[in-house]
Amino acid sequence: MKPRVVFIKTPDPRGINESVIDGLSKAVSARDFEVKVVTPTKDNIQDIVNELMEFKPLFTFDINLDGLIYAEQDGKKVPLADIVGNIHISWFLDDPMLHYAKIKPVISSNQILYLTVDVEHSQWLGSLGKNVAFLAPGILPTNFPPPVQEKEFDLAFIGPVTDPAIIENDWKERFDEHIYGFAVELGRMIYRNPDMPIRYASGYLLSQFNPQFQQAVINFQKEKDQEFMAFLSEVGVYAMNLRRWNILESIEEFDINVLGAVNGEVKENVIVYEDIIKEKDIINFLSKTKIALLSQPPFLPSGLGYTTFNTVACNTLTMIEEKLSAKSFYQADKEIVTYHPMDSVEIEGKIAYYLEENPMEREAIAKAGRDRTFKDHTIINRGEFLANIMKDLIRQASESEEKKEKVPDKEQLN
Repeated sequence: MKPRVVFIKTPDPRGINESVIDGLSKAVSARDFEVKVVTPTKDNIQDIVNELMEFKPLFTFDINLDGLIYAEQDGKKVPLADIVGNIHISWFLDDPMLHYAKIKPVISSNQILYLTVDVEHSQWLGSLGKNVAFLAPGILPTNFPPPVQEKEFDLAFIGPVTDPAIIENDWKERFDEHIYGFAVELGRMIYRNPDMPIRYASGYLLSQFNPQFQQAVINFQKEKDQEFMAFLSEVGVYAMNLRRWNILESIEEFDINVLGAVNGEVKENVIVYEDIIKEKDIINFLSKTKIALLSQPPFLPSGLGYTTFNTVACNTLTMIEEKLSAKSFYQADKEIVTYHPMDSVEIEGKIAYYLEENPMEREAIAKAGRDRTFKDHTIINRGEFLANIMKDLIRQASESEEKKEKVPDKEQLN
């Protein structure tokens, strides 16, 4: 009998979860798994549970721990996987710290395997004693139209974006003076050092403060860990907007089409498409754009996010922050173009070069990036890797059972 896996599809206003689940379920099915896809709602959760109990999957799978189903045991709420003994796999497409409120209740469960898109995320979850594996994002090829020859737009920037002054003003009202100063300085440190993980940066910066403040923050982290993780998440969002806002402010010579909401007063050369937030709409716009300028969130200190792969697949020259990990996925200046987020002269200079001075090179890089993505970075590729992970888990469990059977009991020894 084929091993069974259930993919749990959860709501996502961007439409990304649907693409990921559709692609992975087909890829895993092709690797000799029996697959079922379910979509829980408030009204059908008991039906879903009954369906799972009847299907008896070895694995269940969701995105960002949103599809984890709980049951009651001995008067306590526990993951269903702990009761029935299957493995629940959750793929975090961003920093799992952003989902700490969902992780905390299941921190003691050994029936969950966490997949991450950044090595630093894996290290953090590993430090919590969790089972972790790395799985990079990938595209669903059927989401992308054929390459457009005549592009309508010169430059697109992926939002959302907020004027960091708005965030600072909000903090002034909510935080005391010392916490406010710590938050602002931490955000600016991450802004200046794109490869620095926020959790490491927090500890490093804290060591520069007086012992009394250090102890207060340490106590905050220990006693109210969930609130502390939410605090770090806010700082990360602030650092992201520092970076994005300063990039928008620094570009003078070109119109910038921002996809997603913008909170704050922007210059005349910034055109905002606040209703373009769904994956299919972003892909449609980028497919008609010559250059896409991306600023990844600091929650991805070493990896490439889902948006990067989607953008490159649009046959659009893609500019991203320079990171070591990017080179393991794409060749710089051949399949993508990199920049340093603090160097506004470099950013605008590269835009001018590829838009005005060498459009043929721009088109060649865009095509090479698209070809590489469709060859090596599809959700089908990732599904094959996921299937290998599950087969390894099955093999390990089988070997463990065999060892148990070979161990003689006390009566046999006597």
